[in-house]
Order: sequence, then structure tokens, then C-alpha cells
Amino acid sequence: MKQKNDPAQAINDNKPVDQKKLILRFAAFVIALSVGIAAVIIGISSANRLEEGLQTVEAELDKELPLFQSGISFRHWFSGSSQEIRLGLKELNGAYSDALKDAHRLLDPEQLYEGWVNLATLNQNQGREIVVSAELYGILRQADDFTRRGTVYNVFAGALYAEWESLRYQLEPADTDPVSDPEEARRLELLTAATRDLSNFSLEFLDDARCALRFTVSQSYLKLLDELELNEAPILDLNVLYDAFKLQLTAERLGQRGYDRGYLSTESGLTLTLSAYRDGGSYALYGPGETEALPAAGRPVTGGSCAAFLRAFALEDEAGYYSVTRAGESLLRHPWLPADGDYREVLLSALVVGEGKSLPETCYACLSLYAADSPAAAKEAAGALNGFETALLLREAPKTVFVTDEAILPDTANGYAAEPIS
Repeated sequence: MKQKNDPAQAINDNKPVDQKKLILRFAAFVIALSVGIAAVIIGISSANRLEEGLQTVEAELDKELPLFQSGISFRHWFSGSSQEIRLGLKELNGAYSDALKDAHRLLDPEQLYEGWVNLATLNQNQGREIVVSAELYGILRQADDFTRRGTVYNVFAGALYAEWESLRYQLEPADTDPVSDPEEARRLELLTAATRDLSNFSLEFLDDARCALRFTVSQSYLKLLDELELNEAPILDLNVLYDAFKLQLTAERLGQRGYDRGYLSTESGLTLTLSAYRDGGSYALYGPGETEALPAAGRPVTGGSCAAFLRAFALEDEAGYYSVTRAGESLLRHPWLPADGDYREVLLSALVVGEGKSLPETCYACLSLYAADSPAAAKEAAGALNGFETALLLREAPKTVFVTDEAILPDTANGYAAEPIS
């Protein structure tokens, strides 16, 4: 039996062609094709139509600064027609890109840029008087003040954090962890001891009016870095407060341009809302789950506030977070190493919200909780943070959210309960 697609079948049919039907079929095909194309065009147009609300602002790529926007997100409110929103987005895109690039260049501790006096300038001109911008002068004043408060933060710990970062991002970081590697333990012990000794460093604020500085490092510290093959690492470095200062500086630049109804955030866990933000949402505290992080608590967002959510575990499949076992105890490794180089196995995560506070102040407050060496000390430190609202998850009580303010509500759907910190 012949198949329908057999050429002999068509030849043998020998049926006359109906020209009228052929014309009608062609006309129907043209109409259907036109309708289909119109539907696709309408669909594309609808997909590209922008409506009033929060829009994501993307920084422009720059091959000379390939990572200046890395890990930072920005959303801003727009109203008007789709075309007006599109034009507004384009303008804000340029302003945002410029502000972010400026902040990146100013705070870069390693690379020099033509026409800029930045942290790299100070690192590469030790012992010399350098006149900097008022912005950088103020940032270093604040960073130096944080350093003098204790062991939470050290603006001179660039080499220490460079060493630690190189360990955390190994393919098998637990193998090179100081718990597993005696030589690495020795290196870190030498480095942290020398970095903790602030007599090795001098950051002199010579003239507030001219914004003149002088940064000096002892010869013994420079010799140690040479012995450890860390002499290429920057010393003066904002390290764990870098994102906070960068976001604060960017937000100030945007405010000067009239952009004040949005929020900036980082992958590291920082959020800063601009002064006129009124568009809802919550600052969130997360806890570890079996397969993914779970929302543990939230606090409503208000304009002009900021938050630092720092955790000792990865939210997803993030590099730089791992655990290592010592004497049967699981030790959590994460970016928030106190400046004395000593991890405390107390916190799972912490959320600190600041109303009328700068983001660096808020982030520093959150970092201070990671320097607590016991659950009682962590709760005491949280209760002593005047002007901040705080929520903690402790390793010893992973489903209890310890809060300093009733505005922070637990996520009961995920099994969390709140307990006030008196």
C-alpha cells in the first residue's frame, strides 16, 4: 500500500487544481500571518511598557572599571507615561553610574586613577603629607574613630583581610583553614598580633581646613609583610566597611541630584533607603534552613533609614562561607572576622536597623555583635546599641529571634518566635 507522501500517489491522483480555492486559502494565510505579527508586536510592546512604580536602575558597563558596580543593586520610583519613565531611567542611569564610579575610584586602596587622590594614593605615599577631598577626609576620620573604639574594626587591617580572603575563596577552604593548616595558623597569628598593635600605624589629620593627611607605617610591620609575601597588599583599607562607605557616598551624590525615592542594597547584606522612599517592604533577618535560608523576622522599611543584615552562613550557594570541624565542634567561617582575628561561634545572623543613622555607623554596630564571645554578651551588646533596632539569631537557640524593638516581627510561618532583649 502506498503512503500519502509517496510521489507516485500525487502523480496518479491527476485531480484538477481549483484556482478559486487556492486564492481564498492564500488570502486566509495572509490575514492569519498579519494577525500573528500584530499579536507579537503588541506582546513585545506590552512587555516593554514601563508602569509607575519601582524600577531597577542598571549601572553602565565600563571596561576600564569592570567591577565598579559588582554586588550593588539600585531601585527607584518613577511615575508618568512609559516614555517619560524610560527617559527618567536613562537620566538616572547616567547619574547613578557616575556616582558609583566616583565612589569606587575614591575608595580604591590599590589602584591609582588620573586626576584622583584616593586610598591608593595614601598607601603609595607613606610618610608624606597628602591633601584629599573633603569626602575622603571625613570617611577616614570616621574609619579611624571606629578603629580606636576597640577590636571590632581596623582601618589598617588591609593585609590581614587580604590574607583571610585568599583562604576563604579556595576551592577547598577547610583544607587551608588555620584549624587544618599549622603554617597558616602561624601566619595569621603573626599578622593579627602586629595589626592589632596600633603603634605600628599613624594616620594624622594635619589640617581640617585643607583636608591634609599623613599616613605612616612602622618599618617592623613592613618587614613582616615582606616576610609573609604580603607586601603588595594595601594596608590602609576600609575592608569590611567598604560596601557601607561606598553605598553611603553614592546615596549622597544621588541626593544632590534630586534622586531620593529609592533604595540601594548590596549582596553583602546592606540596605540604604533614600530620604523620600515611601514604597513599602521590610528589612529581613534570615536563618539557615535544611536546603536554603529562611526568613526569620522582618521590620517595615521607612525612608531615610538603613539596615545591616550580616550572617555566618550562605544564603544560597555563595563562595566565602564554609565550616570546619575542631574537636567535634563545627566552626562557621564568614566575612565578618573581628579585627583581632578571632572568630566567636555565637551568632548565626544579626539585623541592625538605623533610623537617622549613616550606613557605616549601622554596619559597625552590627559588626560589634560578632565580637561578642557569649550569647549573654551578644544580647547585652545588642541592648546597648542606642538608637538602633536589633534582632539576633544565636547558634544555641536557632529558632528564637532576640529583639530590642517590637517593630521587628518573627516569621512564625517558618517556626520562629520572638523574645525581647531587656
